[in-house]
Amino acid sequence: MKMNQLIVERESDNIRKMSRLAIFNQKRFWLKEEEKQQTEEIEIEFNKLKLEEPPLKLEQQNLRKFCKNFQSFEYYNGESICINEYFIRILPVGQRCIVSSHQGVTVLKTINGLKYKFSSSLPGGSQKTLIGRCILDCFLSANTVYIYDILQWGKMDMSEQVAELRYFWIKGHILSQLRQDQEQQDYNFEWIPVIPSIAELQKTLFPYTKNGLLFIRKDSYYYAGVNPECFIYQDEFTDENFKEECIKYKLDNSITLTLSLFQNQLLTRDGYNIASSKSTKNTKVIVDAKIKITENELILIDIKDPSKFLEDPYSKIMFWKQLPRLRIQ
Repeated sequence: MKMNQLIVERESDNIRKMSRLAIFNQKRFWLKEEEKQQTEEIEIEFNKLKLEEPPLKLEQQNLRKFCKNFQSFEYYNGESICINEYFIRILPVGQRCIVSSHQGVTVLKTINGLKYKFSSSLPGGSQKTLIGRCILDCFLSANTVYIYDILQWGKMDMSEQVAELRYFWIKGHILSQLRQDQEQQDYNFEWIPVIPSIAELQKTLFPYTKNGLLFIRKDSYYYAGVNPECFIYQDEFTDENFKEECIKYKLDNSITLTLSLFQNQLLTRDGYNIASSKSTKNTKVIVDAKIKITENELILIDIKDPSKFLEDPYSKIMFWKQLPRLRIQ
């Protein structure tokens, strides 16, 4: 009897040990499975990031190429001008954008990367007007698109035509059709008017906030980049934010610019080297930089987060440094 009892006790002890070992092994198994699952989840997230990274870089590169197509302006340098050789226009405050119509769709794309699709009365801009193509340079302000210039009409490259012909084409072929079907469109299209003379400027009421007086030579073409035949002038009559800008630029002797950062150098749109940056990055990106203006040099104060994709020209710095008075012959 004693022998049988000992055998039973040993077997029960073995069963307990085996059950404990089984529970321990099961716990190890589930821990390994949990670690494996977490590792797989981490790998999946990492692979997602790897997959998303190239398209984001590609999107920024495409946006930079897109912004290089815009015509930008010099700032007035103080030389006297013959007013009869120029068109005079007041620019509106808004986002610079390209409006293109083709194959029944109108696409609006801004320099900040925003993209909208809608129907319009432009050639090829809706199902009713499938034939044709049009590309316009515009300013987007609220729900209104202000037409600044035209780049393409059908197969014709309008940038190779003089400004006088381009403006005639917009008023004769585009505005009348857009205004006729304005109620059926998602955006209101308006023309940035040409002012007959400086004397008429103070008498004219504008439906938008003024953002500077633009002079464009009548025989100038549309340039991608800084156009020396277009320049902008700002004072209290031509820019509703002029006093605020004067306080920001003149009193504290600093100006905020959008520049390129390349090999630790801050460059303007027309390639002038402004200042050095302490950043170790050598990649070319767009940054907002605050520059302090002194009599002999320009000093970098701060670099902010990227907000624009269209660099400012060097003439903007010189304009705010001197604030020349407009001289007209």
